[in-house]
Amino acid sequence: MKTYKLIITILTLSSTLTSFGQINPINDLYYQQTYWYQNYNCPGFNCFELSWSAPDSSNDTLLGYNVYRNSDLWIFTENTDVTCSGYSPCDYTDFYDPLPFWVTVKAVYNNDSLLSIANDSVFVNDLMININEIENDKISLFKNPISIGENISILIPNFEGEACSIQIHSLNGQLIKGYEIKQVMNGVVNFSTKRMTQGLYLISIQLKGRTISQKIMIK
Repeated sequence: MKTYKLIITILTLSSTLTSFGQINPINDLYYQQTYWYQNYNCPGFNCFELSWSAPDSSNDTLLGYNVYRNSDLWIFTENTDVTCSGYSPCDYTDFYDPLPFWVTVKAVYNNDSLLSIANDSVFVNDLMININEIENDKISLFKNPISIGENISILIPNFEGEACSIQIHSLNGQLIKGYEIKQVMNGVVNFSTKRMTQGLYLISIQLKGRTISQKIMIK
């Protein structure tokens, strides 16, 4: 009688579980351009604020932000803003050179510098020049009507150093955009028309307890 030996080989397969994090984009990209006559701290008297909110939290390590002019990397920063305020020398004198351009911001993650998507952008198309003073307290629009993609440029009254709020509503009362300005400087405040559609809008500025309004057409 023959004896057979049954050999059973057990193979243990090991698997590696890879965890993919969330490379979240920045939030609330905001651009404001202000013409401050005879302020030499701002390039061409054009002060600006480019700011955004940090991404939603994730397991990835946020290193900072890449700021792009069109598709070209302009600067890397760990801050959530790039600003020439007019109150101190500007570190970004090349911001407007050359014009025009689109600005996008991408979050940078981990040691291998993974990049988020750019979920918003702003268009910077021109410098304001030769605006000496604003002599009345009425809103003046630099251009009206304007086209989609152009900036809304508002001449702010003479309320130097005052805080103000600006709201843009549709004619049915829906709030489209809202901005808080810490200090008014004589000149022009510039806002993007990003995410706005063609139509008639109402711009309201609240200054020192009073509201000044004017309509603008986007075509």
